[in-house]
Amino acid sequence: MQSQGKGRLYVVGTGPGSPDLLTLRAKKALEDSDYIIGHQRYVKLIEDIKTDAEIITSTMGREVERVKLAFELSKENIVSLISGGDPGIYGMSGLVSEFLYEGEEAEVEFVPGISAFSIANGILGSPISNDFAVVSLSDLLLPWEEIKKRLECALLGDFVIAIYNPSSRKRRGRFDEAVEIINKYRDGCFVGIVKNASREGEEHIICKCEELERYSEFVDMSTVLIVGNSKTKFNGKIMFTPRGYKI
Repeated sequence: MQSQGKGRLYVVGTGPGSPDLLTLRAKKALEDSDYIIGHQRYVKLIEDIKTDAEIITSTMGREVERVKLAFELSKENIVSLISGGDPGIYGMSGLVSEFLYEGEEAEVEFVPGISAFSIANGILGSPISNDFAVVSLSDLLLPWEEIKKRLECALLGDFVIAIYNPSSRKRRGRFDEAVEIINKYRDGCFVGIVKNASREGEEHIICKCEELERYSEFVDMSTVLIVGNSKTKFNGKIMFTPRGYKI
């Protein structure tokens, strides 16, 4: 990942949205940058950072363009390519790595951020205390049949499951289908629904799996679901999965 120029490329996770959840390392990378490149939604989340960097924004679907530009500018400049949450979890790190694999040269540093499922876990209590799986329901880059297979395998393994990108206006039917699959294996288990985690308008609901359907209009792309397993409990205040200690 070495280049001959003086530049550097940071792939920066902005965290779930709240400014106080941006890591110190991420903040320093942004402050040191000559250019900051990112989706307009995530650029807005870091607008309080004091920097002289030139800000370059774009929209959904232009990820490849952003990465190409970041590599080009990083030949002679310090560049931060930002990604919501942790860039290594459904973020820009994977795409940057593909370019490196194909021969692109740059001095690259991946700067982790707090993931959406991590902050959602804290809001709900501690449902993710043992083994867990993370599944995205977005079929933009992956066939829906493959997503269903992965969801079903995680359910069969009795994993607690964090579900990203559960629903959108165009994919409401996908969510309904996923709920049917969840209910097939998790009847009676608890589900935490966290919307706008750490951001304005934060809300959360804890319900039984069989009640999920009634919240289909509440769930959107700003929502993370945490589906409990057979051991997950809810005491009226917190949702948690025991580690197995004897107390």
